[in-house]
Amino acid sequence: MIRLAARKGRLRRRRQVTASGIDWDAATREATDLLCRYITVNTANPPGNELLGARFLAQVLRENGIDSETHPVDAQRANMSARLPGDGSKRPLVLLNHIDVVPAEREFWQEDPFAGAVKDGVIWGRGALDMKSMAVMELMTLLLLRRQGLPLRRDIVFLACADEEQGGVAGIDWLDAHHPELFDAEYVINEGGYGSTEMFGVRRPVFSCSVGEKGPLWLRLVAHGMPGHGSVPHPDNCLERLVRALYKVQTWRRPITLLPEVATMLERLKSAGIFGEEVSEQGLTGVAESNPLLRAFLTDTVSTTMCNAGVKSNVIPAVAEATLDCRLLPGHDPAAFIEQVKQVIDDPRVEVQQVMESHTPISPVGTELFDVIDAVSRETAPDAIVIPSIATGFTDSRVFRRRGVTAYGFVPCLLEPAEVATVHGNDERIPVEKLGLGLRMLYEVVRRMCVE
Repeated sequence: MIRLAARKGRLRRRRQVTASGIDWDAATREATDLLCRYITVNTANPPGNELLGARFLAQVLRENGIDSETHPVDAQRANMSARLPGDGSKRPLVLLNHIDVVPAEREFWQEDPFAGAVKDGVIWGRGALDMKSMAVMELMTLLLLRRQGLPLRRDIVFLACADEEQGGVAGIDWLDAHHPELFDAEYVINEGGYGSTEMFGVRRPVFSCSVGEKGPLWLRLVAHGMPGHGSVPHPDNCLERLVRALYKVQTWRRPITLLPEVATMLERLKSAGIFGEEVSEQGLTGVAESNPLLRAFLTDTVSTTMCNAGVKSNVIPAVAEATLDCRLLPGHDPAAFIEQVKQVIDDPRVEVQQVMESHTPISPVGTELFDVIDAVSRETAPDAIVIPSIATGFTDSRVFRRRGVTAYGFVPCLLEPAEVATVHGNDERIPVEKLGLGLRMLYEVVRRMCVE
């Protein structure tokens, strides 16, 4: 039986999602053990060391009679894949995840970020949400289907990638160049959309299914000037020039673009009483100014993330640099955006260099997979809202989408805002109960897609 999230925070039982004969309490204990062990495999990127994570996953699969293949990039970095074969009547479904995690500063955590501790029913550690928990849900789904011996109509591919947190050069992009056979699929399930217990201040279960994502455009601003003694200021100080440029960029107000998928998301939330504004570009302009998340859904964004200049407190530097993390809405041209940045800065002595760029089309909403996700979510929490969304971050799904494969970000865990806030932050964690709920939902989605 499955315990269900209700509006008051209680969980109740329902049969529709659990006609499987699986002991879900035992499966949740197994998933918890796997996640705790996986967290202890330190794959913080940089440097990554994803080969260690690939070996861990391969060992679990091997112990359960499933062969896997490791795809080494160098002595420390690797991707891995495994396949549960179907009869070929439908094209494959890929369960996608990444092995690496972002670094953690131990001194700011309540628990050791790489200890995999369970405390008061909560699993703590770097990757507990992003995204080793989802990897474990996908892994357990593969194991449960294998143990049940259900006849599959399509192959299920488990794909664990390196280097997602640093842009994917040693991960999904490397696989794209060296193993194109892994991209032969009809559907992908990956990170990108979580379930939430609250949205826009309203308590109601909302499952987000990401059908697209913003494209990263990382820029470096470089200013050169005349060095000199700090006691004699002059007008050719490159750091002051860079500061003026950054001020112009950060006060630059970019216009709102209401994508059809975002409009659908907001309309569904409005119909449910969760969002109260007029869903139009004009109606959203004011509220977007005071809501950073909504603004990220509606505009190209710019964050200053790094700045470097100078060698000594009394020396005017010769060069100053800053890094901008820009995220562009799907369909917006990176080259055109760079020209806009140059026009805003309006200083030919500030060079704008492109560091990294990636973009991706949007996957369609009207698919069999979206309908199954919608049905399973509503059966799990009858008062839930299921919304298509555009992820504000970027994921490995981008490469599949560019190849024409429908890829959705769907992590079926109902999380509190305070839990979501720990992603890339301190005290990252996931309650055991929510890991179990996510496993049961993901299993049912995959079963319906591959067995029925």
